Amino acid sequence: MRRAGSRGSHREDPVLREEDGLLRVVARTHEWLRRYAPGAPTRTVGRIRLMVMMCSDHRSGRYPHLPLATVWALFFALAYITFPIDLIPDVIPGLGWLDDAFVIALVWRACHRDLRRYCDRMGIPGKRYGL
Repeated sequence: MRRAGSRGSHREDPVLREEDGLLRVVARTHEWLRRYAPGAPTRTVGRIRLMVMMCSDHRSGRYPHLPLATVWALFFALAYITFPIDLIPDVIPGLGWLDDAFVIALVWRACHRDLRRYCDRMGIPGKRYGL
């Protein structure tokens, strides 16, 4: 039995569990980009890379100024594109990318302001990513 006020392992802390999940999704997205980016539209790949950078910097503490809603939206988008089961399977050439591109575009639009702030604060040229 734990004493009141004692700190348990990080597995008991739901915030850290959430961040570990984010870290896993970022790692899966890096693998996904390595595998599929050469055949993907360049603009979409650039947006995904920026989302991954922002999540990584948030997770590492270099950019802690991210609203929770934005973290969840980015987490959802990156998880959606990296998991093979989605609306249109990625194995269907051409069509498999449509739902992924739609999710990225939707989240990009929703998080546009936060992405721009991130680029400004971190010294990243936002024009490169369409900001």
